[in-house]
Amino acid sequence: MADKKTFKEMAGALPTATDVDSIMAKDASGNPIWIKKADLAQVAAELMPFRPLYDGVFIMHHRKSDDYPLIVKPHKWTSLQNSGEIADGVAIVEGGKILVVAPTQATTKLAWSSGEVSGGGTTTWDRVTALNDWNGKTNTQKQIAASKEGAVTNTASYAPGFCNLYSRSNANGKGLTAGKWWLPSLGEMMMIYANMTKVNYALSLISGATQLVEDAYWTSTEASAADAWYLYLNNGGANGNTKASLQRYVRAVSAFIS
Repeated sequence: MADKKTFKEMAGALPTATDVDSIMAKDASGNPIWIKKADLAQVAAELMPFRPLYDGVFIMHHRKSDDYPLIVKPHKWTSLQNSGEIADGVAIVEGGKILVVAPTQATTKLAWSSGEVSGGGTTTWDRVTALNDWNGKTNTQKQIAASKEGAVTNTASYAPGFCNLYSRSNANGKGLTAGKWWLPSLGEMMMIYANMTKVNYALSLISGATQLVEDAYWTSTEASAADAWYLYLNNGGANGNTKASLQRYVRAVSAFIS
């Protein structure tokens, strides 16, 4: 990769009438300068914060006419819903990640599992490591596969199973159906917490949706065979506790997929 050039270094002599390889700009003093088109991308990347323009909270649905997945701005959702569209969930777009939050959650608090169970995904008692776990999908798949007598995880009575069995479909039965959802990791749940006010506003626009509450939610990040992490959505506090005896709220998440 070539060394970065300064703005002035990119500016060359005044081009001739037939030179179309440069574009005129102004330096910090307002003097006209010329930048080679080949260097323009670097200038734009350094001076224009493009990525944050795409970050935000949206509503996702699979369009009923062709089952095409779309995310729309919240203010456009009511008219689409009135025309028969059904929301998959609320999409958080942040830092290059897209996480879809389910419109509803378990109607009662659930245990994580019926007993001690190993073979899951990320397992750590280190808080920083746990907060950097973004592997909720893989975690949940492993936790469902590890379900056994005396340590059940794969039914709707337990956090991983509830999320794995969760389903949202449009009028054609297409969309984010069962098997496309998972129990969010601690990092993913923190992403929800950081955007909770906006997520709840978007949820308020979706027919039949339920709000996130300021209480503790299970995550798929495990601390040990006996314990898993949960996150308080009232203050962002993360703690680990017993999977089988402690009951917490459960909300499934998914990805922007067909």
